[in-house]
Amino acid sequence: MDFIPSTAHTIIIAPLNWGLGHATRCIPIIYSLLANNKKVILASDGEALQLLKQEFPSLLHESLPGYKVRYDSDSLLQIVLGNSTNIAQAIRKEKKAAKQLVNKHDADLIISDSRFGFRAQKAHNIIISHQLSPQAANSLLKTVLERGNRYFLNQFDECWIPDTADHKLSGLLSQNNKIKCQRYIGPLSRFNKESNSADTNATKNFDLSIILSGPEPARSKLETELIKTLATSSKKICLVRGTKELSTASPLSSNWKIYDRLNSEQLLDVITGSHKILSRSGYTSIMDYTQLGIGAYLIPTPGQTEQEYLAKHLDGQYGFSWIKSTASLASMDLI
Repeated sequence: MDFIPSTAHTIIIAPLNWGLGHATRCIPIIYSLLANNKKVILASDGEALQLLKQEFPSLLHESLPGYKVRYDSDSLLQIVLGNSTNIAQAIRKEKKAAKQLVNKHDADLIISDSRFGFRAQKAHNIIISHQLSPQAANSLLKTVLERGNRYFLNQFDECWIPDTADHKLSGLLSQNNKIKCQRYIGPLSRFNKESNSADTNATKNFDLSIILSGPEPARSKLETELIKTLATSSKKICLVRGTKELSTASPLSSNWKIYDRLNSEQLLDVITGSHKILSRSGYTSIMDYTQLGIGAYLIPTPGQTEQEYLAKHLDGQYGFSWIKSTASLASMDLI
């Protein structure tokens, strides 16, 4: 990864804890830094930090204030209004934390994945984002979100965009010439290129694997809905919940296999060992599937317009299919 500054020696990696995607797409960057003998400190909160600690148990880690985002509405406006105070407080707190951690570890580089406040004057500050142009049906809300997003992104020295310059995967999301110091670094995936075709003939243990993560309670709501919809299915089904919280109490038949959270190697085994994949249309999941050369059925988080846009944008491309509701699963032979 030649886009990593060669002069950096101690790097703080700080992904947003908003689902697991921000953390997992930092994994290849962390491996590259370690391969180049850099000192890496992990900084996040919640499930994202737990996943990185699981993946890199020997690295130093620091806890950051959580954004505490909840998706309990299908309306983006209500979601924004309901979470704005928590997000603003988290940004202020993490900016203070960034200054303290840079001083504590004598860090010279910060790589923040979508943490708007995690930057410090004594370090070179990079933010990773594929959302340079937030999407929203309401034009006024879209303008407000775009201006706020632009303000925060431009506070950093560089903005790394995990896509190619032709916006192959991200489409309109990554197109905004008002964002300064843009650098397209290519799609990021925790799965290496050797995994792309190595397991195409792997034994298929599951007819369908459901891979879920994301903010609550939307994640749990979809999990419950899918379990109910697929309760009578005779297919071999795997459910990867992406969290160790709120474990399902529903009694499931023997054709189900449930995991709370998997490391990269374990998840790769599930994906390559499945005939079909159903997941949220999170951008990191899309990058992972594309890296592996497989498609997936994508069901966006209601009210998360980025996921709604991606599902629609990629429908029919690279093997992806947009699932508008669980009611359509039967017509796609997923039940």
